[in-house]
Amino acid sequence: MEHDPLTAETMLPLLAGHTIPWQVRAYYRIVSTNDTARLLAEHGAPEGTLVVAETQSRGHGRRGNRWLSPPGGLWFSFVLRPHLPPERASGLSIVAAVALARTVNEPADVGARIKWPNDVFAGGRKLAGVMVLSAGEGAVVVGVGVNVNVLPDELPQPGRYEATSVLRETGSPVSRAKLLARFLSNFEDRYFAYRSPDGSRLTREWRELSLVIGEWVTATVGEETVQGTVFGLEDDGGIVLRLADGSHRKLLPTGTVTLSVVG
Repeated sequence: MEHDPLTAETMLPLLAGHTIPWQVRAYYRIVSTNDTARLLAEHGAPEGTLVVAETQSRGHGRRGNRWLSPPGGLWFSFVLRPHLPPERASGLSIVAAVALARTVNEPADVGARIKWPNDVFAGGRKLAGVMVLSAGEGAVVVGVGVNVNVLPDELPQPGRYEATSVLRETGSPVSRAKLLARFLSNFEDRYFAYRSPDGSRLTREWRELSLVIGEWVTATVGEETVQGTVFGLEDDGGIVLRLADGSHRKLLPTGTVTLSVVG
């Protein structure tokens, strides 16, 4: 798509009527949308403050990894003030991942699935990532990176996982602005459900989209490594492993946890 700008002027009409009053701050180049959104949150920015950029010079992934942001991608972060305890706030990464998988499957089903705790895969390759950061005073920042109209030869080089894009999976470019608006609508719906007493609908969706349920996995928790079968998915975004000795171990989607399926 030759001209697919991400500006406040193009975004705001698409966000009219949304439950959250989104306020768009669009940049051509920025160090990190997460850093900017977090700073805004720490200075009192309201829920719905949305930071979007064409490129990032130092986008952040989990565990301090750098997130590469090639042209044609969708790189954004937004402020929430959910008034949730920390263990529940971390589960917002699953809320965002479910909403994102549903969104990229809407225009053309690319078979997007969720690899716990924060990645969206399609065709066995990494399509997108989500992370949640605390911003103090009950605020959190949700950061999302999606390879949308990224050309195959501009995708990040294979590392732990090979990368893909919506363009690569479907063969056609899509409007990033419309994709972002659809994601925010899907996210709102699930966000308010997650904050309600009954999160069962979200858990059902997550189970349908999960790449790890029923799989034998290796989990690294800080300096500790454990192995087991993913036995359960919890309403707070955690997973339950059944270990070899029959005991159960619950893991929350914090920044200190990584998971790999043992093939």
